[in-house]
Amino acid sequence: MTERKRKTNGQGYTYKAGNSYRTVIRRNGIVVTAMAKTEQESKRLAKFKLSQEPNIKVDSTIPREKLTLSEFLLKWLDEEHQHNIAHTTYKRYRSLATHHIIPAIGHYQLTKLTPRLITELLSQMRKEGQGVRSQQQARALLSVALGEAENLDYIQLNPVRKVKNPQGGERSITPLKLDEVKRLLATYKGTYLSARLHIALLCGLRQGEALGLRWQDINFEGGTIEVKTQIQKIHGVYEFTGLKTARSQRTVVLTNDTLEALKKHHELIQSWALRDECTWKEWDLVFPKQDGNPRSPMTDYDEWQKALKLCGIAPRRLHDARHTAATLMYSQLVGIETISRALGHSSSAITSRLYVHSAEEPLRDAAERLNSLLN
Repeated sequence: MTERKRKTNGQGYTYKAGNSYRTVIRRNGIVVTAMAKTEQESKRLAKFKLSQEPNIKVDSTIPREKLTLSEFLLKWLDEEHQHNIAHTTYKRYRSLATHHIIPAIGHYQLTKLTPRLITELLSQMRKEGQGVRSQQQARALLSVALGEAENLDYIQLNPVRKVKNPQGGERSITPLKLDEVKRLLATYKGTYLSARLHIALLCGLRQGEALGLRWQDINFEGGTIEVKTQIQKIHGVYEFTGLKTARSQRTVVLTNDTLEALKKHHELIQSWALRDECTWKEWDLVFPKQDGNPRSPMTDYDEWQKALKLCGIAPRRLHDARHTAATLMYSQLVGIETISRALGHSSSAITSRLYVHSAEEPLRDAAERLNSLLN
């Protein structure tokens, strides 16, 4: 390894690490680390991180080499990481930390954590009946947390890098058939659920995105909606929050029928507001409760299940409506990249892996093309 070029406290030092450069700066008890392809970029990133003054401040009375995973993980999660993730994700991570990670390996000092210990934790979770997804989330949480511990120089190397991600079958997602979609839309035409079903089945919005949709996000003249926020209940209070990823922010072009359903829905919501003008709570929501306040996700889910039952359709997760939108587009030979943009996925690979594996129409079309070629 190239010799480290150390400077006085506050200026830090930079050294070659593989094909990249790593800069470490210590100032007033704070340590920041940054890696980049060039030495100059590494220094710039480190100085920027230092200027942000990291929220995490581990108890200085605990010697660094004695700091345990439990002491580091919860403080980092509560004081820093929860501000970078959705509230629902934070609650899930904290549950994994308190019920699985800390009871199993929380007493180990950070410097004593090894890939073997983390692998044993995941194995124990599997034996306790935790699914593959929960194991993957636990590994992801530890990966980010210990990556930050490495950046802060609490450990030399993140041990999660050498731990394989648990593998397992994808959870079955079953889209609705075209005739089932038509049946639902025809049955609920002109009702409160009409526009909601259009947004779910044809636009593919996530539940939080749909319940957080505001009238200001809809361009009736252009026939589009801007998906910019979602709504979540945080500490018992509904709040508009950012979306899952940067690419989740997107423009969705509406079908003529969906646009018409939204126009009629707008008239319905306006009539509610005029009828109960004194008690109406204006949130500008497209799908509010009858008093204007945010609609409960549970109520939204229950109405979805009732609609399926009334139309003689087998129960489905609400997320299967999103899957339906993807497979309907795919069946009409819409490209994967376009579908990915419409759904707000971070990459087209996710779209292909999760949503279109069960669509038969393009495969049948390919077979018919081969038949024509050979006959």
